[in-house]
Amino acid sequence: MKKTDRIYREILNGVLEKKEYFTQLELSKKCKVSISLVNKVLKKFETSGAVEIFPMRFKIIDSSKIIFDWATKRNLQKDISEKYSIDMSILEIEKSLPFILTAYSAWRILNKTIPFEYSKVYAYVPKKDRDLFQIWLQDKPKGRGRDNLFIIFTDDEHLIKNSNKKVAPIPQIFVDIYSLSGIESKYFINEILESYPKFKITVE
Repeated sequence: MKKTDRIYREILNGVLEKKEYFTQLELSKKCKVSISLVNKVLKKFETSGAVEIFPMRFKIIDSSKIIFDWATKRNLQKDISEKYSIDMSILEIEKSLPFILTAYSAWRILNKTIPFEYSKVYAYVPKKDRDLFQIWLQDKPKGRGRDNLFIIFTDDEHLIKNSNKKVAPIPQIFVDIYSLSGIESKYFINEILESYPKFKITVE
């Protein structure tokens, strides 16, 4: 994952908390990135009309432009470290996996709905927990069909810290689903946007 992902995530998490103003220094510290990188990202947002920049702070104007800009850049498939065919149901895998779920599984847990049937589980595993993952994996029945478990090993402390009860932050879930192919992604994206209209593109 890229350092800029932390900036997108921090801003969009703030939007969901009804935060309107941010400071560049605050973003730099929370995301552990340089002020120059923060300013570079904000300049692009300003050009697209997503933010208004003031001395020492900035205001969110259109959060939909921010999340869709991130979503079009996100490539979850590229970040996949390992994949497996596990002879268990999707719900059984999700329930037993002690790591950070994202994409379809995460939205199902958060919203308690399944807008479309899915057959793949995506999860972030902190790199420091590689051995723990192998312990979890060793007694799981291996399947012979298509892969249904996709693991992303990560050292993104911002992602790990902002995940809750083994579920990734909502903006991360959105962009991860958006980057996936298949008809199910469209149904999930539509439901997330209906649940969080701040991220919807609207014409006034």
